[in-house]
Amino acid sequence: MAIESVQLLRNSTLDCIPQRVARPRYDRSLTRPALAHIGVGGFNRSHLAVYLDDLLSSGPSDRWGEFGIGLLPPDKHVHDALATQDFLYGVLELDNNRESYRVIGSLVGHFFAPETTAGVLRRLSSSDCLIVSLTVTEGGYFLEDGTGRFLSEHPDVQHDLAHPDSPRTWLGFVAEAAQRRMQLGHAPFTLLSCDNVQSNGATARKALLAFADERSAELRRWIESNVTFPNSMVDRITPKTTEAHREFIARKFGIHDLSPVVCESFRQWVLEDDFASGRPAWELAGAQITTDVAPYEETKMRLLNGGHSSIGYAADLLGYSYIAEALSDPLLKQLLIEFMAEVRQTLKQLPGIDLDSYSATIVKRFSNPAIRDQVSRICSNGCAKIARFILPSLEALLTAGMRPRVIPFVLACWLHYAAIGDRETPSTIDDPAIESLRPFLASGGSDAALALSTGTLFGGVVVAHPGIVSEVQRHLDRLRSHGARATLAAALGQGHS
Repeated sequence: MAIESVQLLRNSTLDCIPQRVARPRYDRSLTRPALAHIGVGGFNRSHLAVYLDDLLSSGPSDRWGEFGIGLLPPDKHVHDALATQDFLYGVLELDNNRESYRVIGSLVGHFFAPETTAGVLRRLSSSDCLIVSLTVTEGGYFLEDGTGRFLSEHPDVQHDLAHPDSPRTWLGFVAEAAQRRMQLGHAPFTLLSCDNVQSNGATARKALLAFADERSAELRRWIESNVTFPNSMVDRITPKTTEAHREFIARKFGIHDLSPVVCESFRQWVLEDDFASGRPAWELAGAQITTDVAPYEETKMRLLNGGHSSIGYAADLLGYSYIAEALSDPLLKQLLIEFMAEVRQTLKQLPGIDLDSYSATIVKRFSNPAIRDQVSRICSNGCAKIARFILPSLEALLTAGMRPRVIPFVLACWLHYAAIGDRETPSTIDDPAIESLRPFLASGGSDAALALSTGTLFGGVVVAHPGIVSEVQRHLDRLRSHGARATLAAALGQGHS
């Protein structure tokens, strides 16, 4: 039923919104922003900020809140929207035919760094800032895929080294904050990565130490001795918010929300308890605290993240726009199921996790029609995703002497997708590392070996197993000559090979 009166979301209107909408019942002015988060996109606001909001809503706590920091040009729009709403925003959870909407109050401020560089550095340098968390995507760590080499020659890295008082990257901001804290004698902080990167804490540590080493050995030593880098595993499907979502919120819930977040109801967070100066009691909000995140993140990245990539490129080639729509195609659903069955051979059983049930849950989550998760989002940053989410399973299977059947097809789909995009609509390829495939693309997308021998992506894994190159080439040839559906059917044993 339509709502007659639509309220702009802000502190002064919280008491006017419909009672069925959950909203902060705590005094936001008493929340202390001891956590600064860099990269306040959709995922951060559907995940970490929600855990904090749950804690603030549950009663007595240390009142941990989040202060956001945006570094990139698109963050300006998010900043302006959040500032208009007193940094309130809503989370729209979609689960098949059920929708719920709640207002989140744990984000208590936000800086757009290009306009407030000095303010960001003051906040990060303050002794009140105890945790600096990150969601900067897989490519935001300036580590070369395949080799792990720190890209010290990157123009943004070079800029930050030359201009420590006006940095552009999270590395420049955090390193300068560490330098000032060291000089002022302030307490150490924790750097908490929330990215879908295996060993994300160790990855953040490697990148920051390499950057700090370029500045001074003293700064590197201080960071090594004082800053902690807990690994964490995060999971919640958070598609891009559209204008249709905003209109739905206004129509159904009576709220004009300039910057809502859309997500599934499922969420998971596993993190190591390694914090230099304390942390929120996230376990009281459902997070799992452990001494070793590695087996959990390996399971999630190989099955869920790898599963997304396993169907994403084939789905695009078949003309699908949304993941749930793609999963209604029996061939793509079978592709996902067989991919996960292949990958499960590389994983160990974990206490409390049944891999068959976990895989079935992934199929159910991907099939949720209410989550209009864009195929284009899954296909973005393909070079990094293939290297991080597909290659480890391939390497483990080959090392064990097994011959994977599905992964070579997935790799061929990725290469064919990249070749078509580069040739026909290059502007649609959202992949900052696409130039690493330039020899393959220059060949017209016909020679798989030119791509699979790219050391920055694959190291020497594929080159050491020429049979895999032949398998990928076979699928690629068929994709070029027979199209995606016939090739997919043949790869799954439902067509002529």
